[in-house]
Amino acid sequence: MFGPKIITCTGYGGTGSSVVSDLLKEFSNICSFGDFEFRFLQDPHGIRDLDYGIVQNNNRLTTSYHINNYIKYIRYLSKSSVYPYERFFNKRFKEITDEYIKNIIDVEWNGFWHQDIIDDNPIKKLAYYLERFYQKKILGMKEGGAEIYSKIFNKKMYYSYPREIFYTETRNYLRKLINSSNYDSKEYVVFDQLIPPNDTDHYLKYFDDLRVIIIDRDPRDLYLLNKCQWNEKWIPTEDVNKYIRWFKSLREHQKFEKEDKQKVIRLSFESFIYNYAETIQKIINFCGVENKNHIYKYKFFDPKISIKNTNLKIKYPNFEKEINIIERELFEFCYKFVN
Repeated sequence: MFGPKIITCTGYGGTGSSVVSDLLKEFSNICSFGDFEFRFLQDPHGIRDLDYGIVQNNNRLTTSYHINNYIKYIRYLSKSSVYPYERFFNKRFKEITDEYIKNIIDVEWNGFWHQDIIDDNPIKKLAYYLERFYQKKILGMKEGGAEIYSKIFNKKMYYSYPREIFYTETRNYLRKLINSSNYDSKEYVVFDQLIPPNDTDHYLKYFDDLRVIIIDRDPRDLYLLNKCQWNEKWIPTEDVNKYIRWFKSLREHQKFEKEDKQKVIRLSFESFIYNYAETIQKIINFCGVENKNHIYKYKFFDPKISIKNTNLKIKYPNFEKEINIIERELFEFCYKFVN
């Protein structure tokens, strides 16, 4: 199944992966969807959770749970104005997903199990427990389920045991989605955050071909950007020691995970600014594009502008104490700025 070659950029949150989606907009044969994050593979209830639920942790009940979660998640995304997946995929996002789900399900029926009760709203919970109380205490029933509850609040249940077929169907599914996207018949298409910066070998199973560009950033600058400008609560910058543990732990996987160097490349945000020509050439060689197609140079990514968000300890000297601690504890991640 042919279509555009796929590139994704990713990072650790605030580390500057959009430098890639911006830069690649400057190539005449590349369609980049910018910094919109296509996170439906890696986020909760996404493809990775579905994979875990029906392949790696397959059993008679949790499989249905994970399939239902993915169906609900896709319905939410397909209707969302905040996450306009239907717009990016020419209003075929849910349609193609429904076909995919159908292809990986072996059997479906109406029913429920105890996790459905746990997840239900208080009114449905009350109806269930009242019926079970009546059955057990009044009627003396030792066996059987909640019949009235099941008739009123019927749910879909599923079972699937696809094994490796799951990965074949997932590759076909994602290729159909990508081919339906508004890539304007370009040779390449760029999606931001299709996969996370870890566990790349497993995520590559979902694609017939994918190039992954992982961007990281100097921990001092990330700390100061969040502390002084962003104030994002998912980055723990209230305490510099917690920040250091968080930063280091997120990258611990690099010590033991293996990566396909033909398909995954790691670059620093700073290298695009302080070593522009060489870094661009690395991107060109890695993705297989040509210099001649870089016809809008500096239109979307200008190092002279982005440099303002680097080496920020000069701009914020009052954080010298914290920066010294970061430099001592995270020295291997600190970019060697030339003053």
